[in-house]
Amino acid sequence: MKYFQIYFLITLTLFPLFGCLKSNKSTIGIDNKSYINDFELLQENPNNQTSVKITSPMAIIDPTDNDIEIFDSSIEILNKNGQDFKVISGNSTLNNLLNSIRVYNNVNISFLNNKDYYITTNSFYWDLNSSLIDINNPLNINFDNSNIIASNGLYNIDSSQLKIVNTEFKRNIYNSDGKEETQVAIKSDFAKWFKKDNILVFTSNDKQVETTIKFLLTQ
Repeated sequence: MKYFQIYFLITLTLFPLFGCLKSNKSTIGIDNKSYINDFELLQENPNNQTSVKITSPMAIIDPTDNDIEIFDSSIEILNKNGQDFKVISGNSTLNNLLNSIRVYNNVNISFLNNKDYYITTNSFYWDLNSSLIDINNPLNINFDNSNIIASNGLYNIDSSQLKIVNTEFKRNIYNSDGKEETQVAIKSDFAKWFKKDNILVFTSNDKQVETTIKFLLTQ
């Protein structure tokens, strides 16, 4: 994904076209940071038809290192294979030198083809030269009637595969009348979610996966 580096360098020279820039003076000194309203950054990769779109009501550029602080950010990843998701967060920072982005403050990752599939966490780090998103904080995952908590995870955009660590899975099963009949609980050291096939696989170092099935009495 080296095209990101080229795009960001070009984009930085064109930022005045994206919004209004201003500098604030104070009695101590001059703030040379550029403030951008209605920030938008779009990158398309014709090789695999993947596009990344970042939008925000406001962003700030630090002229010393060209880092971009983005507020109330929205990031969309789209491609032809349906490996698509959207990230909403309070803040994110684009590091131009490392060509990376850190997303933090109430992060919500939703999969655009299913509104009932989403992940919440505190932050994640993404090296834009790779397809790996490092979710280095506890995750809370919602898949329809299933809930999973994990200590951390790694999402591969190219393979649309999520790997999580120290997992606890819970699922509620309902009958035709909408009444809850069964609860399933699974604990494992690791779990993998394959988005294309919508399959969850649980594994542990000692090959032991703890599973509990609770049958509820209904009238």
